[in-house]
Amino acid sequence: MPPEEAVVTQGPAKITLGGKIIVRGWYFDNIDQNALPQEPKGSGTGFNTPGSPSEAIYTYNAYLTVNAKISDNIQGFMELETSNADGNNSGVLYPGVGPKGGFEGTYDTKPNGDLRFRQLWIMYTGSGLIGAPLGIKAGHMPITLGEKQFLNNERFGDDAILVWADPTKEMHIVAGTVKLVDQANGNPNVGYINHTDDLTGYVLLATYMLDKDNTIGANFTWTHSDGNLPSSPFAAPNCDWLNFYNMGIHGHGNVYGLSYAFEGDMQFGKVSGLVLDEFGDTASPNFQGWGAFAKLGYMLDPFNLRGSFAMGSGDSHAGGNVNEFETLQGTDATGAIARFPHYTFIYERALRTTAAEAVVSTFPGGNTRSTGIANTTYYNLGFDVNPVKELGISLDGYYIRATKAGLWNELLAEAGGTGGVSKVAGWELDAQLNYKIAKNLTYFVQGGVFWPGGFYKTAPLSLDENGDMLPVAKKTVGMAVHGLLLEF
Repeated sequence: MPPEEAVVTQGPAKITLGGKIIVRGWYFDNIDQNALPQEPKGSGTGFNTPGSPSEAIYTYNAYLTVNAKISDNIQGFMELETSNADGNNSGVLYPGVGPKGGFEGTYDTKPNGDLRFRQLWIMYTGSGLIGAPLGIKAGHMPITLGEKQFLNNERFGDDAILVWADPTKEMHIVAGTVKLVDQANGNPNVGYINHTDDLTGYVLLATYMLDKDNTIGANFTWTHSDGNLPSSPFAAPNCDWLNFYNMGIHGHGNVYGLSYAFEGDMQFGKVSGLVLDEFGDTASPNFQGWGAFAKLGYMLDPFNLRGSFAMGSGDSHAGGNVNEFETLQGTDATGAIARFPHYTFIYERALRTTAAEAVVSTFPGGNTRSTGIANTTYYNLGFDVNPVKELGISLDGYYIRATKAGLWNELLAEAGGTGGVSKVAGWELDAQLNYKIAKNLTYFVQGGVFWPGGFYKTAPLSLDENGDMLPVAKKTVGMAVHGLLLEF
């Protein structure tokens, strides 16, 4: 049913129904996309151990949306997405997954899954006290800032309350509070009893349209807790308090056919009385990270040529201040299938990245995937082409490095290793094809190859129960997906 026919009106209300269905087939070569990178399985790197079989599976996604436009200034929105078994960080159904989450056969069987709210919010827009448009939006929604280098929780979203004002038609100002964590790690019974397990973000954003094609902006985030640093392996309270700040500038647009985007971030703040071990040793490090991103593109019909560069700071040594660029990019508790790619198809969401600390992440022990550009530098060249209007093709190449190897060298020495850790993470080549079969129906193919560099052959990425280094796989990683997307 075409979108324009999925509209129901009741008095002044206009209800629009929509959604999409995605059927995908996946292939993984020399990679265990489901293993937690902290575990010895897969040598802790995201690579399979030598001799492990490759994997091929099918998955299904379904989305249902209800957009309720009650009047010109009142709107409600609901988006339901499939989730596998009990996974709140899942978006897919796996064929043959039984009632307890195990693969129990596919004969005359439905996959075990649920529909959960990915979005559920209410928005009101008014004229304000001085005649300028004002608004409020409250509920569960995707949250991002700027060009998404620091904060990018658009996959499964956060609970948030946002208010905004448009003093002029060019300026947009937003202030809000975002609940990043509301449950103590390792102790679900404490989850909603006291505030010491919370991690709350307070956000201020301002953008200005220079003209219809160019927008610049600035943002500020204060992340606060009265007792919970979610990356700590210990249940809250695991620190006295956390005050972490990120200041960013960003922009995007087009000048004389040259498209661009940029972002720069600086970080400061402190976590006081952080519990380091079971003996009660504590520390109070300061945050001193930074990140930079730039992207350029130019259309040479029929090719759109692109290039981008990003660098997130890293740490030179253990202890003291945290110099690594901290990111909020979602938890890495789920495999590559559940994540949206941010830049690379494989490295950032399927491998153990070069991030060494990920202190302000929301996963116990710190994220090792989905870390954005934490301690990562990448160079990218790519192009897009549409040979015919129904067909789109993209190709991207990446050179990826660890920004700093100092902390990794100290970890290597502590684990009994010798030599040094290479900064070269590897090279990746990604390709994508989209073919529009019919209105609202698209066939797509996406694939990538990652060639590991010296970092994955020298860094102490996984240790056994005695603290000794496990063998690190050095094989080339391949990953591909193809499928059908139906939008309605």
